[in-house]
Amino acid sequence: MKTHKLLLAAAAALSACGCASFTSGDVLVEKETAQAMFDDHTLAPFADIQLSWINYPYRSPTDSIAGETTVDDKGRFTAQQAAPVQVPPEDLVRLAKRARGIFSEAGLYDKQKGRGTLRLALTTVNRWTYGELFRSYLVDTGFIFLIPSSLRVNYLLSAEFETSSGTVKVETLGQNKTTFHLLLAPLYPLFAPGGRETGLLKQMLWRCATDTYSRLKHEGRTVKESPAAAAPPAQAGPEKTEPPARGPVPAEETPDD
Repeated sequence: MKTHKLLLAAAAALSACGCASFTSGDVLVEKETAQAMFDDHTLAPFADIQLSWINYPYRSPTDSIAGETTVDDKGRFTAQQAAPVQVPPEDLVRLAKRARGIFSEAGLYDKQKGRGTLRLALTTVNRWTYGELFRSYLVDTGFIFLIPSSLRVNYLLSAEFETSSGTVKVETLGQNKTTFHLLLAPLYPLFAPGGRETGLLKQMLWRCATDTYSRLKHEGRTVKESPAAAAPPAQAGPEKTEPPARGPVPAEETPDD
């Protein structure tokens, strides 16, 4: 009995590791643009970065049989639209922190000296967890570890900001493809899905930063706000000089729920 349990545990562990992920998409960063961005000290950075994440999770094909469809008065089946779900709060906090770090290193974010807000929005489609796969995909797909089978997760990262000529938006696309097969188990330590997603999102943020920089240069946002000139000393007398009005103070740095 003990040997049987050990074999089952070993099989489950091997099944969980029998996959490897590979990333792709329009995420390559142009070296010339990146170097120009690092060397440019005239660009006005943003004072705040707001992040939102819309996630459409993995749906098994059998979900349409298990109550994901509706029947109208004429007996026709109508598939329901997939509803987005919230990502774990720690994933959102981690990504927001990484985004602020990358844009700060790129010279595009400075909470104290910047101005304006950069709005980042990430949309993921077919994003899965091992728990979801073990309840559906790994069970419904026969011979999954004998015949290679793949799942693709699509990522769309957009950055939106205001300029003197209006709202500007840039987008970056990426994909994480995970292939399941027993022979891929040796590759798992180097190509684990979680690690590949982290690397892909980091690359997408850098590509987003260079694209944002290019649009800012194109829109002419090249002059930092100069510090206010020192006010002349007040003259003695009953009248007092009113201090110059200040703009709104940037809100505390908190990720969107």
